[in-house]
Amino acid sequence: MTEEKVAEVPTESNGQEKKETDNVEEKTDLDIAIIRQVEYYFGDLNLPRDKFLREQVKLDEGWVPLDILIKFNRLAQLTTDLAVIATALNKSTTGLIEVSEDNKKVRRSPEMPLPEMNEERRKELVSRTIYAKGFPKDLVLDDLLKFFKQHEEVENVIMRKYQEIKTKTRHFKGSVFATFKTKEQAEKFMEIKDLKYGDNELITKWQDAYLTEKQEEYAAKKEKRDKKPKKEDAEKAKDDIQLPTGTVLYFTQSNEKFKREDIKEGLEKLECEIAYVDFNAGDSQGWVRLSKENAAKEAIEKIPDGKLTIGETEVTIKLLEGDEEKAYLDKTIEEITKRRKNQKNNRHNRQGKNYKGKHQHGKKRKQGNHEEAPATKIKADS
Repeated sequence: MTEEKVAEVPTESNGQEKKETDNVEEKTDLDIAIIRQVEYYFGDLNLPRDKFLREQVKLDEGWVPLDILIKFNRLAQLTTDLAVIATALNKSTTGLIEVSEDNKKVRRSPEMPLPEMNEERRKELVSRTIYAKGFPKDLVLDDLLKFFKQHEEVENVIMRKYQEIKTKTRHFKGSVFATFKTKEQAEKFMEIKDLKYGDNELITKWQDAYLTEKQEEYAAKKEKRDKKPKKEDAEKAKDDIQLPTGTVLYFTQSNEKFKREDIKEGLEKLECEIAYVDFNAGDSQGWVRLSKENAAKEAIEKIPDGKLTIGETEVTIKLLEGDEEKAYLDKTIEEITKRRKNQKNNRHNRQGKNYKGKHQHGKKRKQGNHEEAPATKIKADS
């Protein structure tokens, strides 16, 4: 930090000298805005998660050129005049930042190292962070900072936004997370009754309580969603499968060497168009489902005594009708539904294994607090 400079002034009649220090020089609104923005960049909340700025800090013992900082949008919107920025930062009295002797670089004071981000630190931050809802949706960050400043000093304000699908533009939802400098300040703010922004009544909650409520809501919705569709989807899947009736033949045989292909060949001689043969080698009974409506009825008429010799095997065949047919077709539909579901899941799993994902280079960085990032970088419930 720059040394305090002492200026001499004319002596009074008693011969005593009068002194005053430069750091009590009055700050302009622009000075205050510049200090606030740069100290935010190097602050406890932003610096640990700002990858770009962290990389810059490593290059020169923490010093970052001002011409790098003016690539950040919000500072550039205030001014790109490096001399104006340096003059303003030299008026800071927080001790957080230092300005180089040539007024061309700035860094976080080595005497104020970043606190370690651990569970204790996370809980401490949460304990002084609140949620507030009800702000006009056309507000900008400066409006919110002015609002909170008239109540208590905030360290961080996150404007909660959503992205419009069609235009891909982000819009303010009217709610924020605000982190106060101390827990006592946060508590004092939360004690304010009938809090308003203009004519808008505000709803406030502790951030931790708000997030817990949302997690419970999401869990309840997921449970409801998971339960309801399973039954409905199963019923819908069954409804989508319609099997023709009058198509099932039941047969028995006593030859252990009898094969599925044997029954196919034998029925095809009767000009039957087979959809599926439900039979395994060695079984004494089986079922044949034909493709066309009432095809089994027509086939059984060609076997008056229900006896059909296929190769060297005598097969007894009968038509399934009524409840017997319905039970068999229902079971068949369930098996088809299950098979389709398994095929879909297997296909999805294969796609998941083969999917390498898209490169993330150039992806815009999600903003926190004063929604800041270098100009080359940057759902919704309330």
